[in-house]
Amino acid sequence: MKERGKDIVRIVTIMNLPFLLRLRRHISTGYYVKRHYSSLLKSQFWSVDELNYLQTKKCKHIVETAVQTVPFYLHLKKEIDFSRFTLDTLTMFPVVNKEIMRSNPEKFLSQKVNPARAYWSHTSGSSGKPFHFVLPLDTSDAFEEIVSSRAWTMGKDYQYSLGDPVISLRSYAPKQGEPLFKVRKNIWYLSAFDLNKKNLDEYLSVIKRSQSKIIRGYASSLYIFTLLLKENNVHIPQIQSLVTSSENMLPHFREAIESYWGINVLDWYGQNERTVTVQQCAYGNYHNNDEYGYIELDDNNQIIVTSLNNDAMPFIRYATGDIAIPIEKKVICPCGRGLGVPFSGIDGRSDDILIKPDGTRVPTANIYTAMQTIEEISQFRICQNKNLSLTVTLVGNTELNNEVFHKVRLALIPRVGELEMYFDSVKEIPRDRKTGKIKTVESLINKTIE
Repeated sequence: MKERGKDIVRIVTIMNLPFLLRLRRHISTGYYVKRHYSSLLKSQFWSVDELNYLQTKKCKHIVETAVQTVPFYLHLKKEIDFSRFTLDTLTMFPVVNKEIMRSNPEKFLSQKVNPARAYWSHTSGSSGKPFHFVLPLDTSDAFEEIVSSRAWTMGKDYQYSLGDPVISLRSYAPKQGEPLFKVRKNIWYLSAFDLNKKNLDEYLSVIKRSQSKIIRGYASSLYIFTLLLKENNVHIPQIQSLVTSSENMLPHFREAIESYWGINVLDWYGQNERTVTVQQCAYGNYHNNDEYGYIELDDNNQIIVTSLNNDAMPFIRYATGDIAIPIEKKVICPCGRGLGVPFSGIDGRSDDILIKPDGTRVPTANIYTAMQTIEEISQFRICQNKNLSLTVTLVGNTELNNEVFHKVRLALIPRVGELEMYFDSVKEIPRDRKTGKIKTVESLINKTIE
């Protein structure tokens, strides 16, 4: 009977593995945050030497794991003298990128990790093609929560405390009939896709009810919300801190937001790969979270990153494809943080804002999230024509048909409304000849909405 009981437990465990992994991740995240949050609040004010020592120690662990257990790096095992390890040792490793890792995922996964029981994640597909990878099961979510919460403490007039209410003007895209907001763990998610005069009173009511002093959002959603408030002569003195992420903070976005709110925007840079995170402080400097990742800039100012926490699938000298605006000289920030200042801004890709039939302006960052759920698609491009219709160009993993086009339409409607859509299936989406990039979302109506 005991053996039979073990077999039943084993079968149940296998059948419920995704649930059990999520449960374990949830429990370990809460435990890790409670245990380490206060210490990481303090470590941001360590000296440069202390933070460099910690980075070196953590980087050494990642590199040792890589050369001993990751197939792609095994050949470097005998070439590295770990008794003399420094951060400069990283130059012995080749620069890799998304395409290299995507085409050979098994070569980058630690042999200690069971792929069937791993925490698989993916990028949002800013190039239209999601990238799947493994993160540490017990600590990845926790570390991300800690550094993001710590970033919210960097404002001038308001310093976030763990558990404070937060307004989130990003990611939530309600379906027809669903409310414009939802609340989870005291984060008040407001739709970033229904910012118009008709809904303004409800948005203002939710913000007042939340008692939040901070709004986080896409750069474009905060910009759109600011324009809406300005058009209706509404101010919200309750809000004392503004944090943006996921999109490039364009100069005219920042100027419009800061001049109307009278608050400096705190911009955040990171990736779904969770390699590094960089956060602006109240003095405008971009601080690397040195306990989280290590940053290099190549000759073209491309951001090259090494994760200091992912020993399941190490990201070592990973080329992000993002271009930094370099600093002219070493920065000693008046905020008192010892965290490094690796660059003065991001000179990255920026999508255009789309317009709904009722005139509502729509941020586009979350469109990637909608499109990545459609397995038949490997890449996409959306262009809004002057009559508001959308031309949706798709590259398929298989031959695309009307059924797939219908799935795409259903995924886009909660974001852009009932716009007329035209679909085209191609083998490849061409890049811009000048920039070499693909502008995934483009509007032919106005290049800039003032």
